[in-house]
Amino acid sequence: VLWGGGLQGPRVVPGIYTATLTQGDASETVEFEIRKDPRCSVSDEDLQAQFEFLIGVRDKLTETHEMIKQLREVKGQIESLSQRLKGENYQAIREQGQDITDRLSAIEKKLYQTQNQSPQDPLNFPIRLNNRLSSLVGVVSMGDNAPTRQSIEVRDVLVSEINALLTEAKQILSQDVQAFNQKVSATNVPAIFVDNQ
Repeated sequence: VLWGGGLQGPRVVPGIYTATLTQGDASETVEFEIRKDPRCSVSDEDLQAQFEFLIGVRDKLTETHEMIKQLREVKGQIESLSQRLKGENYQAIREQGQDITDRLSAIEKKLYQTQNQSPQDPLNFPIRLNNRLSSLVGVVSMGDNAPTRQSIEVRDVLVSEINALLTEAKQILSQDVQAFNQKVSATNVPAIFVDNQ
């Protein structure tokens, strides 16, 4: 759920393109030209700058959303395992798993407003980094012109904050989750739990 943000891709710059249609073994390729609106006085360089800005934002949003999905997957696995580990002998594993889950949740909550469930929820809960970055898509793609200096500065600040969080998340996933896995393995946690009632 995003508020005022865009996930659509940018318009391509004027030029010659090819498209291939394939069905079964049959394939046909055609060449076509995208032309600039003749009423538009913006330079091709400005259109290229707009395109590169929007592609960069799209790619960073994709990376951010992929990380959010990965964080949720890892947290779900840890929570599922922790629910099966009962008793004092598994207390340390549960605590370590909870610590990792809490740290990953903190990162996720900075990247995305986790309380959003419907399109109206952003009215009640503040937007987070991914939504702030996606809002630039609407601003920069509004016309046929290069991104403004302010848009570039805002993007750079947001990308810097996102990169710091992605780096932190990758470190937790590569180091702390690895240590958690080693502790689980050393404790000989059974792969399958059978309730003997």
